[in-house]
Amino acid sequence: MNNYIKTILVMEEKVILLLNRLKENHLNLDRLIKNTEELKSNNELLKNKLITLEEQNKSLMITNNLLGSKENKTIAKRKINKLIKEVEGCIFQLSEIKNE
Repeated sequence: MNNYIKTILVMEEKVILLLNRLKENHLNLDRLIKNTEELKSNNELLKNKLITLEEQNKSLMITNNLLGSKENKTIAKRKINKLIKEVEGCIFQLSEIKNE
């Protein structure tokens, strides 16, 4: 009978250990789920920020192409002046057509 009680006590200890491990695993699982949700949220924010930055970068590239680099500022100014003269020419032609 003494062996029987020892066996039961050992089994009881093992069951308690297993229950404690189960509880720890459950707590770890909850923590990991919360971390995953936070990471997903952070990932969404970063994706939105990336999209915004890409749009800004595209706008800056277009602006930079229009203005040119520092070395090409005079060339850019000439291009802009040429475009202004072309627009003024079109306006002049339209005013002549309207006056006829």
